[in-house]
Amino acid sequence: MNSSSIWIVGAGCGIGLGIAKSFGKRGYAPVLITKDEDNLQHMKQALLEHNIEATGIVAYSGDVKGLTAALTELLEAQGTPEVLVYNASAHTPGYPSEVSTEDMLQDFQVNVLGAAASVQTVLPKMKEQGKGSILLTGGGQALHPTATLASLGIGKSGLRSLALSLHDELKPHGLYAGTLTVCGFVQEGTPFDSKSIGDAFYRMHAEKKEAEVQLKP
Repeated sequence: MNSSSIWIVGAGCGIGLGIAKSFGKRGYAPVLITKDEDNLQHMKQALLEHNIEATGIVAYSGDVKGLTAALTELLEAQGTPEVLVYNASAHTPGYPSEVSTEDMLQDFQVNVLGAAASVQTVLPKMKEQGKGSILLTGGGQALHPTATLASLGIGKSGLRSLALSLHDELKPHGLYAGTLTVCGFVQEGTPFDSKSIGDAFYRMHAEKKEAEVQLKP
């Protein structure tokens, strides 16, 4: 078992890569779970340029059964991670009166149910090892919804609720759960660049205090 591994579900070339760099430079072994093989290879190469060796698998967060199966296989192959990050996000733009219920449900599966499935798959093993952090990438839409991003706001609100309830559930077990609520658009050279976000996630894991940290301008 690699006790200092970090799994990033929904890893991408923005926040996910920033998290992998931040933890990787501190000795953690990143495991990238992403829906696209080309994206996975690109991220692995980008991390190698920083002397960080990452592994990964392809799995889609919107397919709850498939994601659960993939993470179960990963547990058997690599052991229990010290840190689980859920970073997947999806949204269909539009007003709440316009977005179809089918699209809203698919977004919800990625934004919330994939997170719940990831936690439920990994948590029993974390409890066995007696340590671990579960970190969820939140968004400002959970706090201040925009009408034209209704589906995203619903998803981020659900994810925030999941994180806050998990925080309370896990404290008696010596485990930590929290959400980083990113109150802005991810853009390099701003307070919301991938490095700042990755470092904020690392501080949450290191300190293990707050159920929610809000990253603001």
